[in-house]
Amino acid sequence: MFAAPLSSLASLDRPAKAAPRAETFRSLLDACGLGWFCLRAEGRREHLAALNLARNTSVEAFAPRIRLRREGRGGVQNVTEALFPGYLFARFRYPEQVRHVVSTTGVLGLVAFGGPPPRLDDETIAHLRQHAEPASAPLLSPVFSQGDWVRVAAGCLRGSEGRVRQSASGHERVCVLLSLLGHDVEISVPADQLISRAERPQLVSAALRPSVAVPAARPA
Repeated sequence: MFAAPLSSLASLDRPAKAAPRAETFRSLLDACGLGWFCLRAEGRREHLAALNLARNTSVEAFAPRIRLRREGRGGVQNVTEALFPGYLFARFRYPEQVRHVVSTTGVLGLVAFGGPPPRLDDETIAHLRQHAEPASAPLLSPVFSQGDWVRVAAGCLRGSEGRVRQSASGHERVCVLLSLLGHDVEISVPADQLISRAERPQLVSAALRPSVAVPAARPA
């Protein structure tokens, strides 16, 4: 029986061990250079971290924000929030500038997955810039469709929930079917007093529930 020498067995192991190192080195090369990277930021301070990067390190930064309609104490409010809470994007040279970037006030670190940080495509950032709300964006105009579940967030009917019966684009009022004092009432409500609901309310009358066709039983 032929026994291979230990030296030949060791040489067989070398390619398998070298492959991960080569892959890591290739990822490092891909990350090097000027490009967009994802950063972790302090909660609700993403835009401030972006401002600090631009002022202190001359690094181009982008913290995408969106405009939302929320129910507040005074009724419906238009608020601006981070599209990716706790994250922002910065364009700099890695690894030359990374130390200055991560030491900027508001920045907690560089997003990586057990190796060199991934670099984002310019097309991805351009797409986000195109769809993110600018700081001077006009107030949102609520849009509802027939059958939408809504909640009245202002006025004397505040807290009531129901279903949109009729709505048209450009109209300031929406016809809503509400359950009031044990009766189903169709009321015209100002559109800016309504908030969309992602889910149907649990306790509603039968008239408010959309009709569902029940298939006929097949003969045995």
